[in-house]
Amino acid sequence: MLEKKYEVMRDGSLEQSFEKSREGMNDAIGLVEQLVVDWSDDFDIIEIVCTEYNAKGDIVSCEQVQEFQDDSMENDLDESMDGDFDSAMTSAGLGTDEDYGNV
Repeated sequence: MLEKKYEVMRDGSLEQSFEKSREGMNDAIGLVEQLVVDWSDDFDIIEIVCTEYNAKGDIVSCEQVQEFQDDSMENDLDESMDGDFDSAMTSAGLGTDEDYGNV
């Protein structure tokens, strides 16, 4: 007989398992929400996976259900320019009159 569970993984490590049911999925999502708050700067990825175990407790199959990534790195973009507006426009192919010989 196979047993199916929802499992919450944080950076590849098991946090907690729940029975595969609507209530189990709701509990897993609740745990994810708490982990995101508690570990906001200390995780790269949190996943909910559906894992199937055989009677011996061996994994038969495992499938990712949902993934939550730490996007704080994306919010830390370096928006500085290497120069002023004219230098940025020149880099974009929109040079000044002097660049084209028109003075």
